[in-house]
Amino acid sequence: MKIKLILSLSIIFLQFNTFAQQQINVIKKPMWNIKASYDSRYGTKVDLSGNAIAMIVDMPKADFAVVTVDDKLSQRWLTTLTGFPMAIGKFKSNIMVVASTDRSYFKSFANQFVAYLLEEKTGKILSQKIIYDGSKDFIEAPEFFFSNDGSYFKMASRLTGAKRKVHVGLPVVGILTALKIEKDFNESQSYTVIDFNDKLEQIQKMEPDMPDGDTWKASCGDDGSFIISTVDASKGKCNVAIYLSSNPSPLKTVSIPLDAFNQDEISSISFASSKKPLVNYIGIFYKNANKERSTLIARIDFNNGTYTSTKEVFDKAHIKELQKSFVPVNKKFDNLEFSDAKYMNIRHISEYNNTLLVAISPKHSVSSSHGSFTSDGSVLMNGYDAQMKPLYHQFMPRTYASGTMGEGSELSFNQAENTLRILANQSDGGSVATMYAEMDLKSGAISKINMIPKDEIKNSYYANTESISWLNNSFVIPFVERMGIFSKKVDLQLLQLKY
Repeated sequence: MKIKLILSLSIIFLQFNTFAQQQINVIKKPMWNIKASYDSRYGTKVDLSGNAIAMIVDMPKADFAVVTVDDKLSQRWLTTLTGFPMAIGKFKSNIMVVASTDRSYFKSFANQFVAYLLEEKTGKILSQKIIYDGSKDFIEAPEFFFSNDGSYFKMASRLTGAKRKVHVGLPVVGILTALKIEKDFNESQSYTVIDFNDKLEQIQKMEPDMPDGDTWKASCGDDGSFIISTVDASKGKCNVAIYLSSNPSPLKTVSIPLDAFNQDEISSISFASSKKPLVNYIGIFYKNANKERSTLIARIDFNNGTYTSTKEVFDKAHIKELQKSFVPVNKKFDNLEFSDAKYMNIRHISEYNNTLLVAISPKHSVSSSHGSFTSDGSVLMNGYDAQMKPLYHQFMPRTYASGTMGEGSELSFNQAENTLRILANQSDGGSVATMYAEMDLKSGAISKINMIPKDEIKNSYYANTESISWLNNSFVIPFVERMGIFSKKVDLQLLQLKY
């Protein structure tokens, strides 16, 4: 389906704001730093009431700690904890932290998890409990789900077929062993979803009946529902099931046609929750039957089992059309790196003010004898209305190179009424610059774009975009040093600016 580019892109109001954000505070040498080994998929920080931030940090003579700073970057409290940190979020009126009780470099983390409930105002440990004690023999793949308002906490764990043991051998044997481990890891012996109460007790537990398909992903809605999406390429379907309470049978399963080339060409499955109960979005990036990179974006209403969807094919003609639509702000923001479809993927999907925003960008990783790095291109931001009608295409022009882990490569988004705030890193010679922009959610017009002033921040440090705190009248950026191969901790600096 060819998407019509709105006229406003050719006459879009783009203004370079010569007055960058005003710096309020900066912390150059905090007493804490960041754990290099911490897996941030389930959060490194949480925004609190009273315009404060709680962050997982590293402390000398402790496994890790949680620190809270206020909107003046003053430290309120710091609480040291034990274990290997996995997740942080709000649960009820408290801060919840989940940690593995142990971690081995070769055997992954232990399948035993401890949860801490911390009082938000003081950091006092209100409760501490082992919430899950899993397999001693096989690797498990856990997931942790917090609601934005703190109303629920769920954990899901997939028991894989990979054993927790060290594999050592000759190079050829090592390659074969790695392939065997990957195959075993992708095998699922069981999948369990658990709900907890504020006493850290398991109150509901289920092994959901899976919809048909092999490639799958799970998520939670804002209403507390649990969602599993699978792709059955042989039958040309994406099956999305929703579960309520502890019933393993789905409340509803919705099937959406998907013309995937084969099962291995599903690049990603992404979810977003609507503000309306039992309404969710799904975004899939895949290679279609014509071997073209494509997206399927759908709005699913589980109240009546219906869906509305749209597709976009990123062939050469469409990419060229997108490139022609780009109107640069000025020479500082005219570097559009968006041409190679094979590296493109969905990077962000979320609903803002009844507008669904889907961000797509190319991301390519290279490894050689000289080292490894990840390159990121410009970000295409697509807006859709409630009927999945495309509203606009807009670009954040940037080129960014990072370490193997893709340090600082993600974008950070924040909504303020009808304005979307966007922050992204940009390569600037041997250092890293950070871009800030404001976009109108209805039209896609960018009203402000500039580079963040970082006069008091080390040039080599990058903005940890996954941990930006968007406060009432300001935002706080953690700037972090690059991680080395053998890094156990990395330094950081905090910069606070006005909008």
